[in-house]
Amino acid sequence: MQLLKPTPYNRIENQDYSELTIKILKQVFTSVIFTDGQMTFSFSNCKFKKLIIENNEDIEFENISISFLNCYIEELEVKNIQSKNISISFYSTLLSGIIENDNIKSVHCNNCLILDNLFLIKIKSVHISYTEENIFPIRWRRLFKSLRVDYKYILKRKQTYRIYDCSNLHFSSNENRLEKRGVYRRNHENLHEYKIGYFLTDDQKALFDINLHIKYSPEIDHKETKIINTKLNSLSLAGHVKGHLSIESTKVNNWYIRDFTTEFGASFYNILPSNITDSKIEIHKANLDKSWFDNIAFSSYKIVSFYRTKFGKTTFTSCDFPTNSTSFESFKALENIHYPDKKPDKYYKDQYEIFLQLKVQLEGTGNFYESQKLQAISNDALMKIEDISCWDKFILHTNSLSNNHGLSIARPLKWFALFSFVLYILYLISVRRILLNTDFDPTLIGYYFSFIDLTHRNDFLVGKEDFSAWTLSIDYINKVLTGYFIYQFISAFRKYGKK
Repeated sequence: MQLLKPTPYNRIENQDYSELTIKILKQVFTSVIFTDGQMTFSFSNCKFKKLIIENNEDIEFENISISFLNCYIEELEVKNIQSKNISISFYSTLLSGIIENDNIKSVHCNNCLILDNLFLIKIKSVHISYTEENIFPIRWRRLFKSLRVDYKYILKRKQTYRIYDCSNLHFSSNENRLEKRGVYRRNHENLHEYKIGYFLTDDQKALFDINLHIKYSPEIDHKETKIINTKLNSLSLAGHVKGHLSIESTKVNNWYIRDFTTEFGASFYNILPSNITDSKIEIHKANLDKSWFDNIAFSSYKIVSFYRTKFGKTTFTSCDFPTNSTSFESFKALENIHYPDKKPDKYYKDQYEIFLQLKVQLEGTGNFYESQKLQAISNDALMKIEDISCWDKFILHTNSLSNNHGLSIARPLKWFALFSFVLYILYLISVRRILLNTDFDPTLIGYYFSFIDLTHRNDFLVGKEDFSAWTLSIDYINKVLTGYFIYQFISAFRKYGKK
């Protein structure tokens, strides 16, 4: 393996290395004066088959920065670092590998493309950004040409950041909001490559497959994790986080929260999928006490799974939930969301308990509109539990049909109109007032309103001597059903007055 001992402020450009070890030595800093704003070691337009960065001694220098600009690093390894003032930055670089050492001051990635996986472990500060105003096509074209690949081949590859136990993490993007796409001229007085900029087309943006996996260990003092204004194919959160966690204005197709707890709570704001047909949320064995879900588009995800999760004092505000029991079928209680057809033994009971927890959290914020929907859906789940008695299932089923568990005023009105009309026709047949060779009596229309009056006399239309065997039975059934549907109507009408 080739060994390189770079000297400070000496730029290395246009080099190809097979296997290279960069060794940061104390002796090269003798009589070197720190220059603020300038990279200590910089590599530009270089290619590395395998790159190892080592530092075996503590170096007294204000800041040691290592930068890679428009480079290709197929396999990166940074583990042996002794000095605590070393920062590593990657700009418009293709790379994969591992950086693991709690002495490293910071790692910065801007507009980088990951070749499969990049592991960042126990770093004090990690900053990852995608800024569309900093895309320079001349540099990217030169890099792709040297690799003999097409940009589509690179963009289509799954790019995964695996970040474990980093104290500070900031992941963001700055997307072009103008209608302009493609090449444009920039006002820049320095390098030629920076005079031409490039705005990605919508088709090119759709090719990106960026995945972010974050894991926290309880013994690590995490300070802050912030993900803002970005687009991810998948986001995974796991472990116990001690610092503040916030995810804002982000599009996430697949969102996994597994075996996750927070010490000070987490905030999630304005999250929705970019691909509705293939999107899911899994919250699995998580404790979301003190967390805040604000403006989350739950109804836009194809599958939302809550499994053995505690919400505690979780707050839900301005979240979009499904509108009816049919669309609520996307809310499941799966042990593994990747196998939606494999349901646990107590699937419906788990689903029932989760819906009740969500209902309580929504009531806590005064959102009775959404909480009553969840009460209705939890009752639908309760009907499917095997050990529920037949009578309880009957009650739940009739309430579901008659007024959707107290949510619909239209249903009892429709059922009331249907049954009362049919029974009135049967009543008239039983007293021989219709379907005979006689002219239609228009007064029978008015007597319909007497028929649906619960206090009407049995002989309101004909004398008792004209009753048939079915007359009293039909009249009694009508009074029972009329009273039931009136009660269901009033119950649904007063849904916002219930406590």
